Amino acid sequence: MALIDKVKPRIGVFYSDMQKDIEVQQMIDGAISFFQGAGWQIDPVEPDALGAEAVILYCKMAQNTDPAMLTNHPVLISFIAQRRV
Repeated sequence: MALIDKVKPRIGVFYSDMQKDIEVQQMIDGAISFFQGAGWQIDPVEPDALGAEAVILYCKMAQNTDPAMLTNHPVLISFIAQRRV
């Protein structure tokens, strides 16, 4: 199952629309880049369970949160600490 197919229902997107799919994919790409910058390589094709949860949380927060708050979010920091290489 592609990561976008895991993320969409968890952020409340239950329909297919090309524009919305692009928007969600951009959030996923942003999440992957965020975690990569923190030293955690998440495989976007086959993420492990924690990687998928981290991307989903990032995307949920990206919908409703000031981007500056994503930087020091305690749950994201905890995820990173568990998987950082």
